Amino acid sequence: MSIKTRLKELKDELGTFSFWKSVRCEFLITLIYVFIGCGSLTHIREPGSDTHLKVALTFGLAQATLMQCVGHISGAHMNPAITLAMLVTGKMGLARAVCYILAQCCGAIAGAGILYGTTPVKYHGSFGITQIKDSVMPAQAFAVEFMVTFILVFTYFANLEPKRVDMGSRSLSVGLAVVLGHLFAVSETNTFTCFTDRVPNVASVMHFFATIFF
Repeated sequence: MSIKTRLKELKDELGTFSFWKSVRCEFLITLIYVFIGCGSLTHIREPGSDTHLKVALTFGLAQATLMQCVGHISGAHMNPAITLAMLVTGKMGLARAVCYILAQCCGAIAGAGILYGTTPVKYHGSFGITQIKDSVMPAQAFAVEFMVTFILVFTYFANLEPKRVDMGSRSLSVGLAVVLGHLFAVSETNTFTCFTDRVPNVASVMHFFATIFF
């Protein structure tokens, strides 16, 4: 395929309503996802022994719910890791992938900002900011994050298989993969990072913006 033909196809895709509808969906669901997920970590709720379970279920149910709502429109990635995997495997074009990732980043920051502004200061807590336990090396934390991210992406791709016999709710299976990742990785590394939900370190970005605007 010639470069001229590729550019024409790209122009045609960028000019379609469905393309920008998908991008808007990625922005919106990532915003809601971060707002709800990170909101489960505020100190309005007293921390307890079951805090990690509640947070894991919040993120997992949010993932499943939002995927059920708009999965047929944009695919409901909500995560650059899934978008990059779709790009690398040829299931998505470069232009769509770039727009998706930008929409996810902007949505995550917007959701974090809304959460910051709607939560009383005394209840802010950590907002899920990435923190690695002192006993865990960065390389070990990376390995844990890589594995749980792989499980999430693997589950997502398994649900894209056209020959797959329907074995239940696809959105729920992806949501459960998020729950699984949280229950394992949070206890191992004490981190809430990109494998589950957001652009990496979105809570850190939120605190950075907070020092400027609040």
